[in-house]
Amino acid sequence: MSEKNILSGTATILGRFFIFLKYSFWLIFILIITSIILFIPSFNDLNSAGQNALKAKHDLEKAISLVSEVELADATYFAKEAQFGFSEALVSLNKVSSRKVISHFQPFNSQVEELKYLVRTGEIISRSFLGALPLAENFSSIFFSGGVLNSLDDEKRAELIRLTYESEPELIGLKANLDLALLDLKKINKFSVLYPVYKDLVFAREELESALEILEQVIYLTKIVPALAGYPEPANFLFIMHNNDELRPSGGFIGVYGLMATELGKVETLTTYDSYHLDMPASISGNWNLAPPEALAKYLKVKNWYLRDSNWSPDWPTSARTIQEIYQGEKRAISEEPENFNGIIGLNPDFIAQLIDLVGPIEVRGESYDRENFQELLQYNVEVAYLEQDISPWDRKDVVNEILYELKERLFNLSADSFYQLINIMSTNVAQKNIQLYFNDARLEGLAKRLSAGGEVKTALADYLLVVDANLGAFKSDAVVKKGIDYEINLEKNKAEVSLRLAYRHEGGFDWRTTRYRSYTRVYLPLGSKLKSLEPFGLAKLEEGSVISYNDLELNKTVVAFFFSLEPSTAGGLDLKYELSEALASSLNSSNYSLLAQKQSGRETESFDFRLKEAGKIKFENSYNFESDFLIDFL
Repeated sequence: MSEKNILSGTATILGRFFIFLKYSFWLIFILIITSIILFIPSFNDLNSAGQNALKAKHDLEKAISLVSEVELADATYFAKEAQFGFSEALVSLNKVSSRKVISHFQPFNSQVEELKYLVRTGEIISRSFLGALPLAENFSSIFFSGGVLNSLDDEKRAELIRLTYESEPELIGLKANLDLALLDLKKINKFSVLYPVYKDLVFAREELESALEILEQVIYLTKIVPALAGYPEPANFLFIMHNNDELRPSGGFIGVYGLMATELGKVETLTTYDSYHLDMPASISGNWNLAPPEALAKYLKVKNWYLRDSNWSPDWPTSARTIQEIYQGEKRAISEEPENFNGIIGLNPDFIAQLIDLVGPIEVRGESYDRENFQELLQYNVEVAYLEQDISPWDRKDVVNEILYELKERLFNLSADSFYQLINIMSTNVAQKNIQLYFNDARLEGLAKRLSAGGEVKTALADYLLVVDANLGAFKSDAVVKKGIDYEINLEKNKAEVSLRLAYRHEGGFDWRTTRYRSYTRVYLPLGSKLKSLEPFGLAKLEEGSVISYNDLELNKTVVAFFFSLEPSTAGGLDLKYELSEALASSLNSSNYSLLAQKQSGRETESFDFRLKEAGKIKFENSYNFESDFLIDFL
């Protein structure tokens, strides 16, 4: 083909192309103009929806702010305005989506639906908020009028507890509505008309999820708090004061126990006793004979099982039942009729110390107890100082009653402004197992567990670990022994091998409070795990013949137990190697692996180092260095 023919053909093609662009441009222009004419009503409705929704958002924020200031009448007004605004916005958006030109234009219609999800979320939240305000008003009319619980007369205190007890249906309804709001938020796609604010929506979703978790806990509390406060029936509780400086399986040595009677929101009696005041008379009577667990008999040289050693299981429900059985048995042994308890409450010193921090230092017998010195100063006064003060050994722990009486009075005189701090302290200490609840009523016991206050050894669907130390004859040495856990698991095909290092560093000496560390330690593993080896390292001394492995079918765990000691100013520990059962190993791989590591109540663990290997290669590793210690159960 000649050059002239090629140029002529190219010109023809280009000419036709430009003619196509010309007509295409006019066609597109006509389509745009037509779309604008058709969509003008929709744009007006969208603009109206946007303005109503924006105003409603500000009204809802104002209502929430007013509630925090206890301005409930004004909060109600703005909540109503918010609900109205969101409802009007939804009406406008429904008009848009109902037009045929929109409903048949899927890309535009899907964006309208995204907006409807968001606006409907706002409407549900404002409606739920408005519905909850009468409940808040009922509480505030009683509680905030006095400012402190001690200012309430018996009738108002009973009314406050009754309202709490009867608020469950309203709170369940509120949660159901907020669950619907969360579902709408989750329907919003990232790549949509709301993309510019998607990060804010994710934050709002996370906040709503947190609020729902808290609300679920509050629903459980509406039954547990009245039960603890003696409503609808009077209640009696045995509470155990664990001393975790002398660590025992469910929290610490039981040197002090207490009796508490409540009725209609009032603490009628609250008295503590030295545990030896029950154990010694029961022993002398000759009527109490209960064989202790083998380890207690061997390493503490005791022939009977007494209240002070009764918390031998790390599972609080199991220990609580044993505590109750031994308490009532010892009472009968000394010819006293035992009390019938509604429940058993376990308390660790950290919880008491944080309450003292809230109410301020407590002066008793010329000494000031605060958060930092509470545990050590109290131990010194009941172990050493009483001799200098000419107090009999029998009465040396009476100081505990004086401290708790003053603490109770100050707590009941807290202003309403301080109650958020008190609730936060309660919640934190439940999570850290410084508070453990057990109820004889099965329904309340179930609620305590759902509140994470049950202290039970949990069932895990995957990997599991619980390290339980029991200080046997080492004074209060846990106060100065630093502990760490190093966990490494290697996954092969149908095989999972674990290397577990338990590290201890003794920073104390030989004195009235500390000595060489002596621990009967149990490691709870998934049922069916097989111990391959257990060796001491550093200066830890493993007692020969003390290592045993067995299955605890009640707790659905395999347990490795051993006894070791560590001298002051030295470090060492134990290295364990074991295999998970083949059935469990075959279900695990690096993409779906999870570990439930439970905290022993009262055990302070500085760090938890974790490594996950697959075929010998590290897939994941992290060092969980906790602000204070291994504070809570974690996955």
